[in-house]
Amino acid sequence: MKEKVVLYVKIDKIHKRKFKVAQISKELKVSRPTVYRYLDMTFDEACAYTNRYSGKR
Repeated sequence: MKEKVVLYVKIDKIHKRKFKVAQISKELKVSRPTVYRYLDMTFDEACAYTNRYSGKR
């Protein structure tokens, strides 16, 4: 769970430095759709998202 919030913060920080989505995805080794999904979220939404999808299935 915590890793996804950290990922959100990293994506946000890199994006504010004017990096393109493709550059962010390559740097963090995540897909471009993942980068877009996190960029569309607020911090609170990212926390709620990680809580919703964490845990055993």
